[in-house]
Amino acid sequence: MNIEDKLAKPDKTIGQHSNELIEQAKLLYKLGYIKSDDLYSDLLVSCLKHDNGKANSQFQKRITKGGNFQPEQEIPHSILSTFFIDKSECIKPISVYFAVLYHHYNKDSPVTVFKENRELIEKFLAEFGFDTNSYNKMKRNIKKIKTLFETELSDEEKQYAVLLKGLLHKCDYSASAGLDCEKVNDFLTDSLNNWKNTRNIHYNELQEFCIKNTDSNLIVTAPTGMGKTEAGLLWCGDNKCFFVLPLKTAINAMYERIKKLCGDNSQEDYKERVALVHSDMKSYYLEDSIISGKNYDFAYAQCSKQLALPITICTPDQIFDFALKYAGYEYKLAVASYSKFIIDEIQMYSPDVLAAIIYAIEMIHTLGGKVAGISVTLITATLPPFVRNEIEKILGTDVKTSDFSDKGKLRHNVKVYEKNLQSDDIIKIFDDTICDKVKKYLVVCNSIDIANKMYTEIKNSDINASVNLFHSNFTKNDRKTKENAILAASEKTNESMNIPEIWISTSVVEASLDIDFDILITELSDLFSLFQRFGRVNRKGNKDFSSYNCFVFTEIQGNAHRFVDDAIHSLSKQAILSVDGIISEVLKQELIDEYLSVEKIEKSKYFQEYRKIYKYYKENVDYLSLKKDGIRSIDRSDAVPIDVYNQNESAIEKALEVLKSDTYSRDDKLKANEEILGFTVSVPKFRIDDYEIKKLKMPYTELPVINSSYDSECGIRFDKEKKTKKQDKSDDNGEPDNFI
Repeated sequence: MNIEDKLAKPDKTIGQHSNELIEQAKLLYKLGYIKSDDLYSDLLVSCLKHDNGKANSQFQKRITKGGNFQPEQEIPHSILSTFFIDKSECIKPISVYFAVLYHHYNKDSPVTVFKENRELIEKFLAEFGFDTNSYNKMKRNIKKIKTLFETELSDEEKQYAVLLKGLLHKCDYSASAGLDCEKVNDFLTDSLNNWKNTRNIHYNELQEFCIKNTDSNLIVTAPTGMGKTEAGLLWCGDNKCFFVLPLKTAINAMYERIKKLCGDNSQEDYKERVALVHSDMKSYYLEDSIISGKNYDFAYAQCSKQLALPITICTPDQIFDFALKYAGYEYKLAVASYSKFIIDEIQMYSPDVLAAIIYAIEMIHTLGGKVAGISVTLITATLPPFVRNEIEKILGTDVKTSDFSDKGKLRHNVKVYEKNLQSDDIIKIFDDTICDKVKKYLVVCNSIDIANKMYTEIKNSDINASVNLFHSNFTKNDRKTKENAILAASEKTNESMNIPEIWISTSVVEASLDIDFDILITELSDLFSLFQRFGRVNRKGNKDFSSYNCFVFTEIQGNAHRFVDDAIHSLSKQAILSVDGIISEVLKQELIDEYLSVEKIEKSKYFQEYRKIYKYYKENVDYLSLKKDGIRSIDRSDAVPIDVYNQNESAIEKALEVLKSDTYSRDDKLKANEEILGFTVSVPKFRIDDYEIKKLKMPYTELPVINSSYDSECGIRFDKEKKTKKQDKSDDNGEPDNFI
């Protein structure tokens, strides 16, 4: 039997497909992403052998005539492929066996398959020309692999095997898609130098520090407006890098910023250079294509999804979820093994997400010490002391820290009120500060409920201002509109405005949104969030701050008690009450270091939850786990509010017909799918359980329609009397849906 001539895919032989994988492996090696010759050698063997099991007669029949895998007639090809591995060709045979054996997820373990299907396996072995002893030998090998991983292999040996499997995935996915597994970063340093030269500026101290320490892990604290984004990119240099941010709004803004920096939009150079990756990536790319009058670029989207571009801007869910070691996690870990990471706004993450990030950094650093020289940089305006401690424990001496707080301009003049924020307070501050100048006001609340209340009351007052609302409880269409509007409002000069603007929002405005307002009115959550909010006012430090421009209300109200850690809030309150007047960047960090030290917050709910989850990742998640969970504790899903469905029923049903029809192009179907998703709101799944009316049948999924109120002014609202299930479930018993 000539294995190479058998089909691996309807249009590819096993030989052709294997050679495509080998070309991808050669590319990774050429780029310097595989620095171990032993690992490279074993990868070539794995690429050559991984699909040989497809030569069995049953698979060949199925690939030509169609049909699904039949367990009673067929053996997973990954299991059969292991018989073709020659130990003498391998540097570490057990790792090659592991990589090939597990390169596809199978419901049943290989040990079980061998135990229950001897006759069928021996039938296929006879086809391949193997002798009768092959079955027993391989059964012992398969059992040994499982035992070794569970009890005997060192961490270093496990890491080698895991990395090999991840690289095999990388080569396989790219070859199957007909795309290069990595694009070359040969442009970033030049792009940054061009950016500097066209502006006739010099790199500042922060940026020079990052240039000088490109081979080190960094923890950098620097004020807003000091060029942290450019500093992080200078540290990356011409390497593969990830820019990790907490919110999609911030990611979208960062993507547009780096896209312009790294390529000529008219020539679409950026499509070889920078990717946007989050749950709404398709929608964002589709909108871009519609605006430019071009078809959706599926190849660009696929490269983005496969993490193949030199720069990827993403949420932590999209890369650091490998910390959970779900089936196939090795792919992302392999990519991480030769990448650099810029982690911004780390203080914004919930305990579960932070635990995943910290543990992921530990995994990356462990691999980097042995394989590829990994680096991580934390660039933030303020940094929680316990996060600094956790990172320094992991990185040891292989980390450099620097604080540039003293380089920040004086920008903020603070007035603190020890009371709840009320709409009357906002109106009074407006009246006291407006004078004869048109200004922009930003109001930040700790929950959507409070933001809605403030908006409604101020909107209904006789205030002479444009009043706007922005939070996460809108449909994707409305949220995008509001996001664009707040960015546009920020860019307006006071001279160009006819009427003052008031924007009432939540923590969605905290992270990396390049917005600049004149006056901030905010509730206190914690110091980290507070100082992020300060950064949305007088951003460049060129506005008058001789009078108060930041007004802080310290008391927690309403449902925000569910989202704010009481201990951290209490300490933050003590800290900010000590301030009255101008606050420097240095003082901000000093207050954090003094009031939110490790010793003071170690008994807080936040810290305890973080430690519990981090310990779980370390002790209970093993290399052979076969589950996929998200790293966020809030289990959310998209749903269409009934009000939105009724208003857009014709458009939704028409789009559904396009999805169901075979007469439309892939582009048309994508646009129809995204049109429907534009009418959805992300809500906790328990809300769907309580309010679901019906399901919209879409290809591969069903989209719930829920009995909730909705308007484009205030977003979605859940009224208990509209529940479709009558069980008494208080809002406090489910996951929060009205935080940001």
